[in-house]
Amino acid sequence: MFEMKIAESSVLRLLGRMDREQEHPAFDWTGSGLEVNFRGTDLWAELEAPAASPVMWMIVLADGCPVGRFPVEQGRRFYPLVLGMEADKCRVVSLLKETQAMPSNPEATVFALSLKGEGTLEELPPYGMKIEFIGDSLTSGEGALAPKGNEEWITQWFSCRGNYSWYACRELNAERRVLSQSGYGVCWDWQHDETNNMTDGYEKIAGVMHGEAAAARGLDKTNDFAAWQPDIVCIRLLSNDNNGMRARDSFAEDRDTVTEGCKKLIRKVRRNNPAARIVWILPGSDGHPEIGRDAVEACLAEGITGLSCFALPDYGPDDLGARYHPNAEWNRKAGLLLADYLKTI
Repeated sequence: MFEMKIAESSVLRLLGRMDREQEHPAFDWTGSGLEVNFRGTDLWAELEAPAASPVMWMIVLADGCPVGRFPVEQGRRFYPLVLGMEADKCRVVSLLKETQAMPSNPEATVFALSLKGEGTLEELPPYGMKIEFIGDSLTSGEGALAPKGNEEWITQWFSCRGNYSWYACRELNAERRVLSQSGYGVCWDWQHDETNNMTDGYEKIAGVMHGEAAAARGLDKTNDFAAWQPDIVCIRLLSNDNNGMRARDSFAEDRDTVTEGCKKLIRKVRRNNPAARIVWILPGSDGHPEIGRDAVEACLAEGITGLSCFALPDYGPDDLGARYHPNAEWNRKAGLLLADYLKTI
């Protein structure tokens, strides 16, 4: 039997943006978590949720296969990750946060305290590349696990695995980081609130999170870009900028502002990730994808290299989960299409 505190090492990999100087890592962003190469029978993780609501959901993968999914209850306790495995077999066990960050409830998070198990932890196999995703609800996997036609906005329906970014990274053997927030855009949110955007806080660990509880987790610190340089940055935004313009019937008035906002974000991503390929994943055909194309072309004309666009197919009525968001099966197909494109660049 072993027991160890959670700390990044050759036998434990922390995943996602977080303050690595905290005594206990906090999982806030979608897909943040940890993984180990476990040889043994039983493995447990001690987690803590400081808030009772909204409920944070976690998923457990063994060599990429989902073997468990559970809500983290308020308080501190151990949760089983794998049980009754063959003692002499080795498998990579991943514990990932399914639910996105919650700016309206900054106390809501998951702290990782310790691991214990019957077996040993061995050195983790390396990833082949690193990919960062910047997006909105479509990248948070909102509604991906829900039945078609469901209208509930609940944390249980979010998924970091039933998510195009996960499928693309699995295909490419890539370590993933996700920065995504439902309702947010490049310049404003779906209601045209300019305080809710993904551009301004990009250089912070979690710039969408505010307040004392978030600051105590180090989320307002400047991100250490040098410590984790992606090979590719995928931006999938504009859907909510368009929703905000629809809400105000202001497309003619706001179009140039959004184009300039896209250029600003591209420049910021390039400045902090000088060697990464940047791919703008365009919104659907009804979401003015030409704005993204125009911004990319303008940045290329400025001399920004390693930049391109990619268009996923539209999703239709048969592809829906909750709240008109695509389901996990559509996300799987989209992730494989994206992976095929990323292979070409």
